Amino acid sequence: MSRLVLAPIIRKADFLMWIFGKSGHLSIGQHANDHDVLVIHAQLKAELDSFVALLDEIAGQKHEVQETTEGDYRHLVMARRSVVAQAVGRMVVSIDYGKFLHSFHVDFGAQPGYLLWLNQTGLQVAAVRQ
Repeated sequence: MSRLVLAPIIRKADFLMWIFGKSGHLSIGQHANDHDVLVIHAQLKAELDSFVALLDEIAGQKHEVQETTEGDYRHLVMARRSVVAQAVGRMVVSIDYGKFLHSFHVDFGAQPGYLLWLNQTGLQVAAVRQ
């Protein structure tokens, strides 16, 4: 189970939610047309996998991860707000560490399959395909 830190950011009176977990970074926002649906974005599909499994378990149905070239993130999944709230709640109650940065380790020297860069939209991460 991934552990997380919630980082809400206030911008133009809107609330954005980022989740930094052991399996990666997720960004959660409201669907443009259906306010009962939240859209969960990730740069890498692997960052969504454990969260989607949790969504599937809570909802009792499969959620499809979609790949897109539009926007800041490459992958997304949509789920009902109530299901996402339950999934995030389960992740929060499972936190078992004092400091997030001490809860995981990534050695980019041993795992050189990622490219990191900073642009006007923030830090970008991409997996290098072999």
